[in-house]
Amino acid sequence: MFTMQQRVSNLNPNAKPFYPQNRNSSHYQFHNNLVTMPSTQSTAKVPKSTKNTSRHRRSHIPFPNTVEEAEAFNITTLMIRNIPNQFRFEDLLHILDEHCFEINKTVDDPKEWSKFDFVYLPMDFRKHAVERKISNLGYAFVNFTTPAAAFMFYREFQGFAWNVTVNGKICKINAAQHQGKATLVRIFSHKIFRCKSRKFLPMIFYKGRDGLNRRMTGTPLGIHLRGLPFTPK
Repeated sequence: MFTMQQRVSNLNPNAKPFYPQNRNSSHYQFHNNLVTMPSTQSTAKVPKSTKNTSRHRRSHIPFPNTVEEAEAFNITTLMIRNIPNQFRFEDLLHILDEHCFEINKTVDDPKEWSKFDFVYLPMDFRKHAVERKISNLGYAFVNFTTPAAAFMFYREFQGFAWNVTVNGKICKINAAQHQGKATLVRIFSHKIFRCKSRKFLPMIFYKGRDGLNRRMTGTPLGIHLRGLPFTPK
C-alpha cells in the first residue's frame, strides 16, 4: 500500500506527458466546444497560457506539468474538453468515481484519498426542450479536494482517446479559470439556469466523493427556472 505522495511520485512528473491506452468501456466516452468560464472572481493564480488568435475560441490555461507546480498554484479545478455530445452527467460521475476508487484502494490514509466535490457538465438546454434530445456542450468542470488529486486525474486522462463510434475525440485537460469549491459555489449559486430539469445544474458534493461513497447525493447549484431557454442573438 502506498501513500498519496508516493503514488504521485511514482508517476515521474519529470517524464514526458503520459497518454493512456484506450479502455474497452462504454462509460469512457467523451465533443469539441472550447469554452472557458467567466473572467471574474478567480481565487487562484494560474500559469498564463499562449494567446489564441482565433475569434471563436478563448485561450485555455495549461495544466501544470508536475504535482509540485499544481500545489504551488493550488490548482484543484479542471476543465475537461473534447467530450462527445452523447455523454451524460451520470457517465462523467461514473468515470470520476472509478478513477478515485482505483487510486484510493492503494492509499492507506483516508485523509490522502482522491476526492471530488464539484461537477458541472453543461447541457444543450434548447435541444432538450425542443428536440427532446440530451446533448452536452463538449466540456465539463470538476473540482478535486487537493491539487495532488487533480494532478492524478490530469496524468491519467490527458490525451486519452475515447472509445466511441461517433464524436470520437482526444480528451484534453486544462486548469479552469476559476479555482476552488468556494469560488465555484459563489459563482454558480446566483446563476440562472432556464431548463426543464434540475439535473442539468452544477452539482456540489460537500463531503466529497471518493469512489467508495457512490450513494452520496449532490446538491444542485444555481437558480432553476422551468421553461424554454432564451434564443441567443
